[in-house]
Amino acid sequence: MNAEFQVSKGRPKIQVVLTRDSVCAGDDCDAPHEKTVEVYAFIDPELFAKTLSSDYLPSVNGIGHTWVCELNGIKIAELASSTTRALEPECLFSDQNRAHFIYHSAQY
Repeated sequence: MNAEFQVSKGRPKIQVVLTRDSVCAGDDCDAPHEKTVEVYAFIDPELFAKTLSSDYLPSVNGIGHTWVCELNGIKIAELASSTTRALEPECLFSDQNRAHFIYHSAQY
């Protein structure tokens, strides 16, 4: 089985509380944008971050901005418009999982 499709043994699905940074002043009215989801506990940080972000992160115009995904306080992956890279070798889960997406605007 490919590593990206490995699921944490004994915990095929987990609940994760998502929060994210705001991307502009108008976005602040709903901060911290909390949402609880149930997802597969993929061990691969890239796949896990992509899965969490797919229907959660807002669309931001322009290029060069990134999101860093923190799982339980540990930065696990960085997402850009067309790429995702792991910052940790695997995801570590706990009884209560929280993921926070940190927004980094484009630098010009």
